[in-house]
Amino acid sequence: MAAARRMAATGVVGDAACSMSAVGRPDPGLVPPLDRIGIGQSDGYTCLVF
Repeated sequence: MAAARRMAATGVVGDAACSMSAVGRPDPGLVPPLDRIGIGQSDGYTCLVF
């Protein structure tokens, strides 16, 4: 969640803590089929950690 907040605050997609970053929802076809994925969202920015 903190990484998504940082992206929203700066208006830039991408954070070192995220395995995958997006504005809005990421394309499900790009997300690997894993058992555990952490998701953080803030003001339309999404951070996935896997």
